[in-house]
Amino acid sequence: MKKLLTIVSSKDNNITTETFKAIQDFLKVDIKSKWLASEKACEICFNSDKTVMVDELVEYFNMHLYDWAYQSAQEKNKRLFISDMDSTIIKQECIDEIADLANLKEEVEDITRKAMGGEIAFTEALEKRVGLLKGIKLELLNEIFQKIEFNDGAEKLLINLNKQKIKTILVSGGFTFFTEKISEKLNFQENYANTLEVIDGILTGKVIPPIIDSISKKNILKKTINSHKLKNTDVVAIGDGANDLEMIKEAGLGISYRGKPILKANANGQIEHTGLDSLLYFIGLSEDKIVD
Repeated sequence: MKKLLTIVSSKDNNITTETFKAIQDFLKVDIKSKWLASEKACEICFNSDKTVMVDELVEYFNMHLYDWAYQSAQEKNKRLFISDMDSTIIKQECIDEIADLANLKEEVEDITRKAMGGEIAFTEALEKRVGLLKGIKLELLNEIFQKIEFNDGAEKLLINLNKQKIKTILVSGGFTFFTEKISEKLNFQENYANTLEVIDGILTGKVIPPIIDSISKKNILKKTINSHKLKNTDVVAIGDGANDLEMIKEAGLGISYRGKPILKANANGQIEHTGLDSLLYFIGLSEDKIVD
């Protein structure tokens, strides 16, 4: 079966003929390469029955600060992009930012860390963290939104996905207060997240059902596939934590963005050293097709 390995270099380390030689040595097959951006991004095509990337090659890529995606050569073109928000599209974990302003940072961050690493169930972690926020004024969330920063390449990524008429969905275990605003700023077509219960401008410490967790993210992906008559191979998904695991596994191309070990182990691509816009190369776009 023809496989496609796409690699993207960081600013500090260009792709060279030595790179191609090393890849061929690791894979032990003949390869054909095609530049997507000279010395920066390329596609490498070869025959293989392997469904996962060679571990030694992943180590080589990390050592040389290359990001990568591995998929069937016939399946690189995508029609649906589905993404996590916190620590993926944006730099912050919104619930941790709320806790920081409310002087609850240490308690909430500890729960977040355990949840993202898969040590405790997401729903349990969410309810515990939101419970700590009881009594906080809604206006505090506006303060946090003003401080939110996008991760490198996020805006360029969404501009080009929309230009290519790829459906875009933001799905988060965070809160609709933020996903709605982020979606509007970046032109995501749909967004899903948890709804905080608010009475008289004050957080009650409760989440209004249904809870958006790992299974919910996967189900949103599956529902969209069915309603738009797509296939799993038409989907590229990206996230960073355990809560994104089911979504990543369900997508034809699942990308770990600076992900936790549990996510990296199940993804068939990673963005660790470059920006989010590297995903545009992963879906087959060449430099001349990408706008800034």
